[in-house]
Amino acid sequence: MDAEPDRWPLRVGETLSSHDWFPFYGHKFLSSSFLRRAVKQDRREDVGTALILWAEAMREDPAGTLPTNDIDLADIARFATVEEWLAVKENVLHGWVPVLVEDGRSGGTIERLGHSALIEEIVQDMYKRKRGRDAARDAGRHALKKHKIRKKMTEMGVEAHIIENDRAILALAEHFEHSELYITPDNVRAAMAEVLEYTGQVTPISSVKRN
Repeated sequence: MDAEPDRWPLRVGETLSSHDWFPFYGHKFLSSSFLRRAVKQDRREDVGTALILWAEAMREDPAGTLPTNDIDLADIARFATVEEWLAVKENVLHGWVPVLVEDGRSGGTIERLGHSALIEEIVQDMYKRKRGRDAARDAGRHALKKHKIRKKMTEMGVEAHIIENDRAILALAEHFEHSELYITPDNVRAAMAEVLEYTGQVTPISSVKRN
């Protein structure tokens, strides 16, 4: 009985499509069995095709994988016909093996091709960095929203105890984040009524309305 393919570290939807570069581990490449075999067999053109596949894999979903279908692979590798692709397939896919990819939408897995020796470590590191940058960008955007809300509330003459209430401001910021409304006096006033149940009375808000 054949062993089940390894699972790829990234799931469907986890991509690096916005990146136009990726690190290249030169020492690993120069000492790889793929390069030695290509040179000894006088198939240096296979090196170029392999590099195209590695670069294209970074743009695939999930990052670092390739499809298993020869029609798709021929297209990705820039061959005019599937027959031309099949003539080099065995050599240029050296190191690529079937992997299972989790699909959160269906709850199942799909099979793709992955390269554990040269690609897997790269995409894991790059995706981790991407998530860190995304989180920092989201935090910065959220902080700016809270600042704008506080500034607008101050201009509107809202009581200081409301402006200084971190939970209230956080709830308002999340409201504007999800509604995509501009932070205007009218929208802030409406959000305070909807989210905080603010009536305009000078009374402390002991708790923020929870959804």
